[in-house]
Amino acid sequence: MKIRSRKFDGRCAKHKRYNPAVDGPGAVKGACARCTLLYEIWEASLRLNQLIRRFDPNHDDLQKPAQKLPAVDPRQMSLIGD
Repeated sequence: MKIRSRKFDGRCAKHKRYNPAVDGPGAVKGACARCTLLYEIWEASLRLNQLIRRFDPNHDDLQKPAQKLPAVDPRQMSLIGD
């Protein structure tokens, strides 16, 4: 199951400097609907991370899976030939 592969870079068109993680819900100006949605999205992502960690405490999403390196670099030309 793949859930957290999506990157979301959202900003409010009117309040470009609003950052829900830093400013919180109290910094939403004039009950702006887009800023409120940004805060709700950020809050939901925190909840999702908590649920994933509760399901599998050993899950480490920061560590990328190791890739197998080929025995011979495919970019290296052979002088002997195949």
